[in-house]
Amino acid sequence: MRWHLVLLSLCILYGTAPLLVAWGGISLADHFACKAEVIVYHCPSPSWLGGLLSGMVFAHWLAIFTIPSAILGSIGLIISLVLKVNPSPTKANISGIPTPAFYRSRRHKVIAGLCVAVAQRWKLPIQGVRIVTVALAVIIPGLILFLYLLFWLALPLEPPMESNLVSD
Repeated sequence: MRWHLVLLSLCILYGTAPLLVAWGGISLADHFACKAEVIVYHCPSPSWLGGLLSGMVFAHWLAIFTIPSAILGSIGLIISLVLKVNPSPTKANISGIPTPAFYRSRRHKVIAGLCVAVAQRWKLPIQGVRIVTVALAVIIPGLILFLYLLFWLALPLEPPMESNLVSD
């Protein structure tokens, strides 16, 4: 649980870092009496400080990328923490070991077996799920490839088939 909280705080810091850097740049510009001319800061001394402050103040534009990804990471960590603290009683087998809702396929996989897992879980045609996945990867490649990699790492492979051989 401690690692979940550490990772959650890192997600929050990652999302707010560009805003903190921009705020620090504005504070430094005021402290060193630097003047803003259009989008560039000019400082009386040291002169190199103007370029650094200009970069710091405009770092807030990075928040366009960091805030949404930090929110998604935080949501994922919170869901993971809640599931770890309160496991679902319906997902336990007779031995009491929780079983995952999805297993990646060992036999029917093309890349990682994720499409087969989705198709088997919701009783969909495997080829249809694969076609939709490829189409989404072409339309929004970054998000789909990130999610595919994330689920590849998160979902376990199905257990190996145990042979039913009877020894004499």
